Amino acid sequence: MTAKRCNILTRIFTGAAVCASLVTVTLPARAQGCGRGCGGEIVGIGIGIAVGGPALGVGIFYAIHHGHSINGCALSGPDGLELQNRGDQQTYALIGQVADIKPGDRVRVSGKKEKKKAGAPQQFLVDKLSKDFGACKAQPEMR
Repeated sequence: MTAKRCNILTRIFTGAAVCASLVTVTLPARAQGCGRGCGGEIVGIGIGIAVGGPALGVGIFYAIHHGHSINGCALSGPDGLELQNRGDQQTYALIGQVADIKPGDRVRVSGKKEKKKAGAPQQFLVDKLSKDFGACKAQPEMR
């Protein structure tokens, strides 16, 4: 699991724990009869559950479906366009919707990683260019 995904999941579960603690906070018991104020506590718990449940669902959906993009510097490779991912430092051969991607630009592309074939570079099937950040920063030469 990547550090970015772990960070997202940590935030989601922390938010869920805070939501759960807010819902389960109890008020001191009263010796008198119920009277007019009993309904407000139950309504508060209901609102907490109604707001917390969908928020948790959206967070989990985002964490699961957000991993289908890579971000890095586009390069012209021997077999076409390549992208060095900033996240895992892997180089992917880009296939699919690559017409708008220019070598030398830092971009975020959405799509999916293709299954690795023996002897072939890892491929990424581009659905769309999500963001063009402009020219890549010059990378220091390795010696």
